[in-house]
Parts: sequence; structure tokens; C-alpha cells
Amino acid sequence: MAHIHVLGLGPGPARYMTLETRDLLLADFPVYLRTSVHPTVEEISNWGCQYTSFDQLYKQAKNFENLYQQIVKNLAAEAEAHGTIVYAVPGNPLVAESTVTELLRFAESHALTVEIHTAVSCIDVMCESLHIDPTDGLHVLDALRFGTENLHLDQPTLITQVYSPAIANEVKLTLLERLDPDFEVQVIRAAGCDDEKKAWIPLEELDRLDWIDHLTTVFVPVAPIENRSGLIYLEQVVGALRDPETGCPWDLKQDHQSLKKYFLEEVYEVVEAIENDDIDALCEELGDVLFQVYLHAQLASESDFFDLNEVAHGIADKLVYRHPHVFSDTKVADAEEVLQNWETLKAAEKATSDGEPSSVLAHVTQTLPALTLSEKIGKKVARVGFDWSDVSGVFAKIDEEYAELKAACEQEHPEEIFHELGDALFTLVNLARWYQLDPEDALRQTCKRFTRRFQAMEKQLNGQDLKALSEETFNTLWAQAKKEVG
Repeated sequence: MAHIHVLGLGPGPARYMTLETRDLLLADFPVYLRTSVHPTVEEISNWGCQYTSFDQLYKQAKNFENLYQQIVKNLAAEAEAHGTIVYAVPGNPLVAESTVTELLRFAESHALTVEIHTAVSCIDVMCESLHIDPTDGLHVLDALRFGTENLHLDQPTLITQVYSPAIANEVKLTLLERLDPDFEVQVIRAAGCDDEKKAWIPLEELDRLDWIDHLTTVFVPVAPIENRSGLIYLEQVVGALRDPETGCPWDLKQDHQSLKKYFLEEVYEVVEAIENDDIDALCEELGDVLFQVYLHAQLASESDFFDLNEVAHGIADKLVYRHPHVFSDTKVADAEEVLQNWETLKAAEKATSDGEPSSVLAHVTQTLPALTLSEKIGKKVARVGFDWSDVSGVFAKIDEEYAELKAACEQEHPEEIFHELGDALFTLVNLARWYQLDPEDALRQTCKRFTRRFQAMEKQLNGQDLKALSEETFNTLWAQAKKEVG
């Protein structure tokens, strides 16, 4: 049966190689190197080792996956032809060496045996260079298979195989998703070699070093919570607030029900910042809303219902689905057609369990403020054709509802007055819809104007008792206030 001895050349100088490795390299077996671009290769050549490298395949392969597969096929063919061969790789054969992993997988289903011979790895010399003990906790990642999903900021991390500035750039961009740009990482080139080089640099400068090559590793120390990206920082803070042993007593008392009022308050404060055109306040108030989102997600996570990641994925998937004009080839003419498509897609999503379409109004949130709720209902039914043909129909309906309200008032029927008042308000909201105005905003601005005018009127009185004023005086003062503050 064909047999392959897999050797590790160690991280650099030949002194790191084992005696067994030296003996096999100098035995009468054909020797194949994944790459000859390694500090040890010149020394083993001086010993008289004859080898063949796969360097030429690097230029031909479309990507690393194809490269590794081709190397494995070549090795299998050579082993078949010669019976026993030696395959040598940088470092340790089982540390960040994808060709060996692929070779072992290949051997399981072919007439081939693979024998691994241990070696000093780049991890060993890195720990020596950094003066760290890996048993205290060390996370090791491959730059070619690196993503935020396997990044743990609570442990020091080594990112190996940072071959080039281009790969360093990819590593940097991934780390910036979790860390501040000025957070310092250490770059180590040729650890354990005579020409070893190290530098602490801000993360944002990682890809700007002119000495990054195939011997480069990046060390990411444990990141203090305040140096992590804003979203990660907030997630950690919320988790700390909810820690059963060391958390905040107030936060630990909260649940979804108790937080409802705070969520609403924060949203209204965002609206106020927008209306006041106060960008600084808007930034702060959006943070307060975001805290509420994170806190609800934390509560749900503690009960194993869902976590923040599921919240984010859920809304992202929904947005992609409801925007086929952005994420697929659907064409739309204008914003109105976008809204029509949105409603159609929502209806398809929320079809009833028996397969029948759900009501147009089935999923309108009834806890919305009444004016907003009225506007939303009017818009939804109008989109399916339940509307007046022109605005004159709206005015006719206003006149009708006003007459009915007046009649109810004249007859002093409280229940009828209540009913007709609601009808009149609902129709006025529909008038706002016809003119594409926000009735909630219109009434809020009226309240603001009223407040300004009333306070101006109070100022004119200079502390005088309002209750002592006549209606005529009130009217005069009110007219003056309107002129003064608008």
C-alpha cells in the first residue's frame, strides 16, 4: 500500500526540527515540499536533501481550496508510483496546515496510509516570543478561515498565516467589526528566527506594514470592554447589568412587561429630538432606544427564547424579502409601488393557517396612538380600493359626521356624542391622508403652538391670577400672544 510520511519543518531555523525529521529527509524516499519558501529549506539543502516543491501550483490555482486538492492528488499519485514518499510542510503538520487535513481525509477512502511526525509549531515559538502560557487560555485562528463568528475577545488570540498586506487588510476589517480602530495588536514576523521582527500597532494600521510576508502572525490581546466596538461594548454592558451575582438590582428586577413604558418614553424622546432638529440629542436618544432593544434581547436570551443575533437576522431576512426591487430583479416605478409590493408580501407572509389570506387589517397594531392608528387603517383599506373617488367625498363625509355630532350634542346623549366624536375625528384623519399629511404630527404641532401662545399670554400677565380674567381679556391677550410668537 502507498505510504506518505508527513513531516513538519518547524517554524524557522533547522534547530527546531526533530532528529526523526532530519533522518526521514535524508532517507532514500522522494521528498516533496508544499513550498520551498521557508527559512529551513536552505539548511536542509545544504545537508544534501533533494526535494520537489509544489510552488508552481500556487501560480496556477484559482484559489487555496483548489490548490490544496491538487497537491493532495499529486501526492497520492507520487506515493502510488514510488510506494513511500516524504511530504514536508512548514511548522507542525497538524497546525494550520490544510493540505495535511485534506490528505488525511483523502486517505480514508483510498489505498493510502499517512503517518504524521510531530514538530515544533509556530504556536510554540509565538508563545515563547510573547512570554505567554497557552494553558492560561489562547485562541488560535487561521487568517484564511477567519470571521467574527469564531472570534473570542475574552481570550488572547493568535491569527496565523497572515501571508500578505491583502490578507492583513481582510483580518483588519473583520477585527474592526468588534474592536476600536486604535486598539493595539502585535504583529510578529519570523518568530524564533534570527531576523524576528515585532511591533505593537493600532489595528487600523495593520495592513500598512511593509514587512508582512508568509511568516507573519498577529497577536490580539484580551480586549478591555471599552475598546470593543460600540455594539459589542453595549452587549457586554447589558450582560453585566443582568449578571445574577454582580448586576444592578434595578435591572435585575425588570421583565418585558415592566420595561414597556420605558421603551415608549425613549421612542417619544427620539421623536422630540427629531422635531427639535437636535442632532446631538438624537444620537443620545437613539442610544437609549438601542439599550431597550438589547435589554429585551438579553431577557429573552436568559430564558432561551431568542438572542440579539436572532433579532438582527430576523429583521435582515425580512427586509431582504420585502425589498425584491433591491435584492433581486423586481422593478418598481416609484415609492407607492414599493408600498403596494410591501403589503402584498406581508399578506403572503402572514396568511392564516388554513391557507386563506388574512384580513387587510389583521395585523394593524391596536396599541398605536389613536391618530396614527386611524391613519394606518385608512391607508391600508385605501390601497385595496375602499376610498372616496376624490377629495370632495371626504369633505361631504366631514359635513355628515359634523351634523351627526352636533345633533348628538343637542340631544345631550353622552354615548352618542362619544361615538360621533370618534367618527368625526376618524374622517378628519382621512382628510389628512388625502393631502399626504401626518395627523399625529399636525396635532402635535398645534399643541406646541398652543403651548407657546399660552405661555406668552401668561408672561404678559406677570403672575396675575388667570381665574380672575374675563373672556374678553383672555381673547385680547390671546390675540397679542399669536402676534408675538406666531
